[in-house]
Amino acid sequence: MPKDHKKPNIYLLSEVNVADAPADADKSLPRKFSGVANSGKPFQSGGELVVADLSDVSYKSNVPALLLHDRAQRAGFGQLTVENHQLLVTGTLLDNQYGQMVAQESDAGFPWQMSVHISAKSTQQLGQNETAVVNGQTVTGPMIVMKDCSVFEISFTPTGVDNETSAIALSDDGTTQTSTKDTTMTPEEIAALQKQVTDLTAENAELKAEKAELEKEKTEAEAEAKAAAIDAQLSQAGFTKTEDGKSWNGVGAATVNMLLSASPEDAKEMIGDLRAPGKQDNVPDYLLGEQHKPNGNGGQERQLSSNPMLANAEARAVEAKNYI
Repeated sequence: MPKDHKKPNIYLLSEVNVADAPADADKSLPRKFSGVANSGKPFQSGGELVVADLSDVSYKSNVPALLLHDRAQRAGFGQLTVENHQLLVTGTLLDNQYGQMVAQESDAGFPWQMSVHISAKSTQQLGQNETAVVNGQTVTGPMIVMKDCSVFEISFTPTGVDNETSAIALSDDGTTQTSTKDTTMTPEEIAALQKQVTDLTAENAELKAEKAELEKEKTEAEAEAKAAAIDAQLSQAGFTKTEDGKSWNGVGAATVNMLLSASPEDAKEMIGDLRAPGKQDNVPDYLLGEQHKPNGNGGQERQLSSNPMLANAEARAVEAKNYI
């Protein structure tokens, strides 16, 4: 015996015709369209044969005509009739971007198809070799017969590209639903995607190169700033540059490299522990300068020679007078 099923929703494809553009004097008139919303014949859905029983189909007096089953893309409206066991539609295109798109592309020769959204309150499963008369023809199972159908809307859809072209039908237990989509792409679409991938790959490589260059510049700037800080601290500590300006008197290259690799705090502390040439602990300042203040009984000051060697000798001579 046939099995009853619950409400499936079906999107059926069929042909549609858009009327030719009116004469120049009548361009203000709305464009018309017509088509076979459903032929009443069995069709494949989810690997099963399905037929919509149009004998009890219901619909409103005006049915929305959408673009790609998108409620936000309203292209027109139409009137449905059942004639010769077929569901026919005649309608009017709206004077908006979607209705104009359908008309203009139809004028250019694009073969629009009509997809109708049908919902069945129940279905009947015909078993193997079981037969039934549907829409004036004898059909043989296995097949699902959609019963007590309602039409919610019709849509203009490109051939084989509509994202809602597949049928949603119940399996034998009446619970599982199957939905399939045609994702076939044209050679032009494939080429466009390949170009997009190539462009994005090149753009990504360029961005990576720019990032690497910026990181390099940042590293060099930080190194220059650190070297300048080390130079300033060495100079403040009394160290002087060599004649070629490439190194420091009294500070070896290994020490400079160690200072550059250390943290700013550690480098500052290490420089504080260094002694510039001529700076020795426990040596009176007057022995390292050009001025000498003798420690005579009278505490008198004596101007020494501007020659460091002579000044040192004179200072020693003065100090010798104090020896017993």
